Amino acid sequence: MKPRVTLALLALALLHHAPPTYAAEPAPQAVTVSAAWARATPPGMAVAAVYLTLRGGPRADRLVGAATSRAAMAQIHVVSAAAGMAQMRPTEGVDVPARESVALAPQGTHIMLMDLPQPLVAGERFPLTLQFEQAGKIDVSVEVRAPGTAPPSAH
Repeated sequence: MKPRVTLALLALALLHHAPPTYAAEPAPQAVTVSAAWARATPPGMAVAAVYLTLRGGPRADRLVGAATSRAAMAQIHVVSAAAGMAQMRPTEGVDVPARESVALAPQGTHIMLMDLPQPLVAGERFPLTLQFEQAGKIDVSVEVRAPGTAPPSAH
């Protein structure tokens, strides 16, 4: 046999016995975020709250911060009852257990936006970046809803 034919047959034989290759599947995201929303604010109102649902991935994680261009400051706040009165205060973070959902909802834990330069208008959307200990930064789009409308359902 000629050397070129021999090399070609050898190459085909090696390819035939090579293990199959598969497209790499993306790693599951550590945390998923759904149903991010805020209520529209009246003119002159400098604060707003963002609500959303977090779903843990294969490992537990912790939400430790948030930021948006729509507010000078964003903090994680928690509402608790003390002596029959509701109190709102900043908190260091929100634990997100593996494969479990955590709702940030009215009258509970939420992301407080402070020093809004302009009102939030029903129907618009704005970007919000969430900071997690393990997952890092996750960007979400927040839907602004009219007061009195039902929040979006978490999927």
